[in-house]
This record gives sequence, structure tokens and C-alpha cells, in this order.
Amino acid sequence: MKIYTKILFDKNNKLIEQEYYNYFGPISNCGIHYTYGANKGSKLMEKKAKRERKLAEKRAKKQAKSGFVKEKKEEDKTIPLDQVITLDHLTNPDKK
Repeated sequence: MKIYTKILFDKNNKLIEQEYYNYFGPISNCGIHYTYGANKGSKLMEKKAKRERKLAEKRAKKQAKSGFVKEKKEEDKTIPLDQVITLDHLTNPDKK
């Protein structure tokens, strides 16, 4: 049985490189065995994401409790390109 340690394909799924060794023995002994160090980075990322999610939920709860409401986005007050800019546009910004 071939146990592959490295397989490289190109963008068209053609084999570029392969590294393997032949294994003779029980199949239960030929699997991949991960160590704590191999998964440490992904575990830390998951933990950080969970912590950030909890903090965001806490902030949202606290803001809802205190009555803080996020301000709505202001409307776009730019003058369309097909309109001529007049003195009225410059002196009266509330006019649309």
C-alpha cells in the first residue's frame, strides 16, 4: 500500500510531484497522527474568534440596555452630474 507524504497537482489536476513510501502492515497503524502542536494554531484562532464574538454580544446587550441607538447613515447630499451648481446650492445646504 502506498502512503503519500506529498502530492502536488497543477491547475488542471495533473500530477506534478508525489512522494510516498510503501507500507505493509495493519491499516489501523498507517493513519495520520496529529500532535497538540500541529493543531495549536487553529485552536488559538477558534478561541480568539469565540472570545471576540462573546465581547460583541456583551457590547450589543450593554448598548441596548443603556438606550444607545446607532445613528443612521446620512443621506447622500451630493449634487447629480446633470444639474448645474448654482449659488442657491452653495448657500442653502438643506435644499435638495
